Amino acid sequence: MNPSINITYILTTLFAGVASFFFHELAHFVTGSLLGYEMGMTLNSAYLIEGKYTTVWHNQLVSAAGPIFTILTGFLFFYIIKKTKNVYWYPFLFFAFLFRLMAMIVSIINPNDEARISEWLGLGTWILPLLVSFTLFFLVIKTSKEQKYSVKFNLINYLLASVCIAAVVFSDQYFFK
Repeated sequence: MNPSINITYILTTLFAGVASFFFHELAHFVTGSLLGYEMGMTLNSAYLIEGKYTTVWHNQLVSAAGPIFTILTGFLFFYIIKKTKNVYWYPFLFFAFLFRLMAMIVSIINPNDEARISEWLGLGTWILPLLVSFTLFFLVIKTSKEQKYSVKFNLINYLLASVCIAAVVFSDQYFFK
């Protein structure tokens, strides 16, 4: 089955992408703030305004907050799609997967959230990023099979989400820092 890719679906995908970035970074920001740190945030990063975290635990909690939020969001939208069968929720699930997959790929150059935590736990760089990515990929595959979304439909979602990721990263890097 190929659900219709119309302007509403494209705009929903773009909204899902921007919202995913925003709330992922907001989770880092809020966690750091609740731990007593002065935090800053853009669409693609949350950071200490100055200084360092006072404990390694604080650093790891702030690092974990974003991925935990994204994973929970993936499961939430998986459930919503299962119950409603509404294709317009799919970009939120798909984006959760692609967002963490891209973060894992970036970890080759600069360890991202899950990679830093995985190293800290002594699991090596790749165990947690792979676990998170495969878990969200499983939800995407299961949803695609249950809702009869085609490979073509998923490739279009990949292209739309990739453009959104590139736009957010580019705009964040050049306009918001």
